[in-house]
Amino acid sequence: MTRQTRHETGETGDGSLSHVHDDFHIRTGNRPLSHLTAAILLFLFLFCLARLILALAPFPEEALFRPTATLVFDRHGRLLRAFTSADEKWRFQTPLTRISPELQKFLVFYEDRWFFWHPGVNPFSFLRAACQNLRAKAIVAGGSTISMQIARMMEPKPRTWSAKFQEIFRAFQLEQRYNKKELLEIYFNMAPYGGNIEGVAAASWLYFGKEPSDLSIAEAALLTVLPKSPNRYRPDLHPEEARRARDRALARFYWHGLLTADEYHRALLEEVPGERSPLPFIAPHFAQEMRNRHPAEARIYTSIDRDLQVFCEELLAAHIAGLRPEGITNGAVVVLDNRTHELLAAVGSADFFDERTGGQVNGYLAPRSPGSALKPFLYVLALEKGLITPAHYLEDVPVDYSGFSPINFDRTYNGLVTAGEALRRSLNVPAVNLLAQLGEDGLHQLLSRAGFSTIIHPAEHYGLSLVLGGCEVTLLELAALYSALANGGEYVYPVFQPGQAPPRHARRKLFDEGAAYIITDILQELDRPDLPSCWEFSTLPAVAWKTGTSYGYRDAWSIGYDPRFTVGVWIGNFSGEGQPGLIGAEVAAPLLFDIFSRMDGRAPVAWFQRPNNVRERAVCALSGQPPGPHCKILITDLYLTNASPVATCSFHRSTLLDAATGYRLPPDRVAGRSVVEKTYINWPPRVAAWLRQNGYLLEELPPLLPETHKTLPGAGPEIRSPAAGSHYYLRPGIPAEFQKIALEAAAGNEVRKLYWFVNGVLQGTTAPGETLFYLPKPGKHQVVCEDDHGRSSRVELVISEF
Repeated sequence: MTRQTRHETGETGDGSLSHVHDDFHIRTGNRPLSHLTAAILLFLFLFCLARLILALAPFPEEALFRPTATLVFDRHGRLLRAFTSADEKWRFQTPLTRISPELQKFLVFYEDRWFFWHPGVNPFSFLRAACQNLRAKAIVAGGSTISMQIARMMEPKPRTWSAKFQEIFRAFQLEQRYNKKELLEIYFNMAPYGGNIEGVAAASWLYFGKEPSDLSIAEAALLTVLPKSPNRYRPDLHPEEARRARDRALARFYWHGLLTADEYHRALLEEVPGERSPLPFIAPHFAQEMRNRHPAEARIYTSIDRDLQVFCEELLAAHIAGLRPEGITNGAVVVLDNRTHELLAAVGSADFFDERTGGQVNGYLAPRSPGSALKPFLYVLALEKGLITPAHYLEDVPVDYSGFSPINFDRTYNGLVTAGEALRRSLNVPAVNLLAQLGEDGLHQLLSRAGFSTIIHPAEHYGLSLVLGGCEVTLLELAALYSALANGGEYVYPVFQPGQAPPRHARRKLFDEGAAYIITDILQELDRPDLPSCWEFSTLPAVAWKTGTSYGYRDAWSIGYDPRFTVGVWIGNFSGEGQPGLIGAEVAAPLLFDIFSRMDGRAPVAWFQRPNNVRERAVCALSGQPPGPHCKILITDLYLTNASPVATCSFHRSTLLDAATGYRLPPDRVAGRSVVEKTYINWPPRVAAWLRQNGYLLEELPPLLPETHKTLPGAGPEIRSPAAGSHYYLRPGIPAEFQKIALEAAAGNEVRKLYWFVNGVLQGTTAPGETLFYLPKPGKHQVVCEDDHGRSSRVELVISEF
């Protein structure tokens, strides 16, 4: 049996020693655990306190996001123009996703290898740099992380110990506010690259002419080392120094496995740029406008087609160069895509840098008088209202509207013209007459519905001269209105950015699709007097087009369209100076046809399809109205099934004549007589009067049978002067014979004598078209004109003393 001593069992006689020993271990054995817990809690407290301090301490965040410069691109991502920032820096804010992965990899390796693991400060690098600085008794090494470099770029300071500690504090703040990817992006957008170039995107464009996403390995290596010493390694000033620094960096990347041998050797062969890459300067007016619209965007992608833009700029510059000897110094061009409503080209002037001729004025947005360029839209409205068809007659004779007497461009009259001819020849008098007939539903309402920015006054302000150019429009809005003709009457303001659908409220149905088709059919005819003399019919592209010339020969216009494109051209002087040669057909239309004929992608395209509400019908060749039984010559005319006039010809009238006497016979006096039926032309009164005055021989209707009652059915004479509702003023000191009012009326060719009454008092008699002068007295007056068949017309007027 084995004996156990008390020492071995650890027991006393009463067992008390064992209990004391166990209690001691219970009370003292967990003391290390308590210290660890306290340390952890202290660390957490200090950590939270530090984060709180970092969060609450002021932080100059605005210093990270400085004003951006702007790049304006075309529809295919090709650069048009670049702008410096508000502080005159080349600085393009760029997301990290647009920066070359090689450049990101090189930078982190070169500047801060432990960037993705440290909290903003790398203690090992910092201690190594601190030792070097202490030995040198100056700051010769920084040990700065990327976060610390961002802090230094935020708040540039001299290199002192206090500045270094402030950088460390800011680095911790940056790490708390941003993740690593965001910090890398901030660095790339702030780093200096020489001169006024900040950020890798600006450096990439100005040194290599490309986006930072497209950098080669050699280019990425150069941009990695350049911020280290941006003046010393600046390639446009010190290309050899820049090359050596780049090659050293490439060697480091190669020896550390970041590059293959083939990549390394090919990169060494690349040349270093010896100068800044020139930035393009295309569509300067448009680019400036887009920058003004989007001032905070670094990259603006537009609808412009750069090739077409350059083509139009060169064509306009050459065209104006040929016109300068005539005193014509500028022009503007726009090209619209009719399907997408996108603006494809926008040339604001012939030479942006020519200050003498106002080259920086944006010509396609400058308000100018359109001349006759608005007339097609008047005829669209008249078609819709059932006033005309292309072959329907319009009067082209002298007319007076309360003192406004329009005249045609060539200062002649034609008596009678078709609506199609009046539009093709751009005649003023028929257009004014049509506008007067339309009244409140006229051109002013159409332009207002389209949202024209220049139509700011009520219709009364413009009056009937509106259709002759008595207002201002911009080339861009006018071209968009012509584009509506190509789109069946739907007006859409041009879209400036690709793929951007116009908002629904921006689409306006201005006129009928059928009316637009008929106007297009008129405008695309080749045999026209406004055809430029320098063009032959065989060379003209299939285009519907119209010209315009403003009063005083100040503005020349030509707008044309086909199913795909609308092209607008304005030629003139920004000073407003007129020149005799500023005629739309002579100086604007040739450029329009040049653009259409030489435009890229001009493959044949199907012409506009005839809408269902447009059909053909036979009409009288003289009146253009549906034929009556006495119309012998007929032609084919287009008409709107839902609007065009249906009244039969009012010109050709059959008259019964007494075979024995030659007198006209009313139907109730035919019985018992030998009768001859004869057809006469019943000219409209004003046209008949004009024809007589100009020596045309009109076949007169024989006199009515004497015993027949005097009054016959039909309209009375048409009073041409005074105009209804006129207000005349008698001026003191002017002899009465010089203040007489002309009384003049037109009547049908069966009328031989007119009787004039003022307030019931006979003033005298005239033949149709002759003038009787009346000496007025103050007050309200009624003027009555009665023909020799008892038919009368009357107007009211007011005479006042001035």
